[in-house]
Amino acid sequence: MVEHRPEQIWQSKLGQDDARVGKIWDSANHAFVERNVLIQHARLSDFVILGEKHDNADHHYLQGNVIQILARDGVPPAVVFEMLSEDDRPALEVWRKSAPEDVDALGLALDWDHSGWPPFKIYRPVFLAAISRSLRIEPGNLSHAQLQSLHRNGVAGLSADERHRLALDAPLAADARSSLGDEIREGHCGMVDAHGVDAMIEIQRVRDATLADALLRAGTPAVLIAGAGHARKDRAVPFYLRARSPERNVLSVAFVEVSERATEELADLERAYDFLWFTPRVDDLDPCERFKEELEKMHKGSAAKSAM
Repeated sequence: MVEHRPEQIWQSKLGQDDARVGKIWDSANHAFVERNVLIQHARLSDFVILGEKHDNADHHYLQGNVIQILARDGVPPAVVFEMLSEDDRPALEVWRKSAPEDVDALGLALDWDHSGWPPFKIYRPVFLAAISRSLRIEPGNLSHAQLQSLHRNGVAGLSADERHRLALDAPLAADARSSLGDEIREGHCGMVDAHGVDAMIEIQRVRDATLADALLRAGTPAVLIAGAGHARKDRAVPFYLRARSPERNVLSVAFVEVSERATEELADLERAYDFLWFTPRVDDLDPCERFKEELEKMHKGSAAKSAM
């Protein structure tokens, strides 16, 4: 595989003419840097978190690119996926024994089309990068049963020992908790009350702590493929890695779609991530309009079932 295309062929169509597209911002130095600077930092890190927007194919291509370079030039990293849970481990083992070099067979083994994640074809470059270098692919997320328990019981459903082991007894800083609450409210278009927001904050904390735990279990070096929210240094996976293993070096990279909002929020993004890698954006659709459409579909489905 080549390290990178001579000219990046962007799959996302909007914002391709933005001067920032394809560039990498070094948050510590407040400046754009060459790709080799980010790679050098990644090589020196025990854990590298590559934070994506799930439906942006360019983010997955670039994630695969980074994995390829790290595996080629140093100790091969394990690759932990937010998209995979412990429920997927049996399917992973079957695939490893039957077709370990076939990336499409992996998608079928995982029944990806029914997973709820964006299409396998846009995640394919990440899995292909790992498979082509014979890297370990590891689940990072909670099992379905664990998620159900978490939604029913919250953090209280975990034993005191487990909360301590996951570093959940270390509270988030007030500003970090507040910003997470704001993000949850915005993500749900203001349709969640204060009690619901508090519950979702705790669920997010457990998910972040679980992803951190998966990295620690995978050993070093390891790469995490996850949504950009999980890559934030102030409140997400790096927070729990620092709490449990402060001697480890953690690098947080966010792939960021160019937009006016990305410009307005640069100071926050700099605090949250070590590097920002700018790409075109998938669409300009209002997420709240999509959220309302999904709610309407759910209500219609419930009404139809009630009428049966």
